[in-house]
Amino acid sequence: MTNITAIINQKGGTGKTTTSINLACGLAFKGMKVLLVDLDPQAHSTVGLGIEPGTYHGAMHHVLLKTKNIKEVILETKIDNLFLAPSHIQLDRAEQQLTPEMFKESRLHKAIQNLDYDFIIIDCRPTLGTLTINALYACNLILVPCEMARYSLDGFSDLMETIENVKNNGGVAKENLIRILLTKFDSRRSVTNDWVFKQLEPYKALLFKTKIRQNEALNQAHISMEPIFTFKANSPGAEDYKKLTKEFLKLCRQLEKN
Repeated sequence: MTNITAIINQKGGTGKTTTSINLACGLAFKGMKVLLVDLDPQAHSTVGLGIEPGTYHGAMHHVLLKTKNIKEVILETKIDNLFLAPSHIQLDRAEQQLTPEMFKESRLHKAIQNLDYDFIIIDCRPTLGTLTINALYACNLILVPCEMARYSLDGFSDLMETIENVKNNGGVAKENLIRILLTKFDSRRSVTNDWVFKQLEPYKALLFKTKIRQNEALNQAHISMEPIFTFKANSPGAEDYKKLTKEFLKLCRQLEKN
């Protein structure tokens, strides 16, 4: 069965796209066949993999509006085993067009059924609108990047409530559905770190052991439009996402047994 992971946080700047790109790349480097679905109209995952908007003829707004099959829009990337369903600013308008439609929440789920990938990673926009609900409906695992900062948990309870509303019919325990990834971690900021850990105490069982450290190479890699593994393979950012990939694969194997 294909693992479908939605990377979600309605707060911007948490490392959502950075995680989408580098987890997808890390899995591809492990020999997995991976599809990264860019479900954010800003198309940051698309650009982050070196593909400029306007250089392709089909994107996710076509898929959700049912004017193209997802197989028609999927692109190869420069990374072996890593494929991309790109986004475009027109996805924003498509979300508005979907608002009055019946069963709009299941459009993505239906589009990606029966695709031949080991992993599908969905990079969501930083809102809890129709696009994000589509991702939640389609996925079997949710990864929430959480920045180590004072206001990082603003809206976190709203996110958890939305997840509960969309996924509760499946009766899946949170421990088998959600993981929280701490990003932009700096061990020197002990007061801030202690505060964030205290706020996350109720969700302690959902935390990845891996933390993504604050690392300028991650920002530079995105500017250079490539994953951290090809931009600077010996950086702390590459090391952390390598650890995350390993932990993520171990988690997926455990969940398959449950």
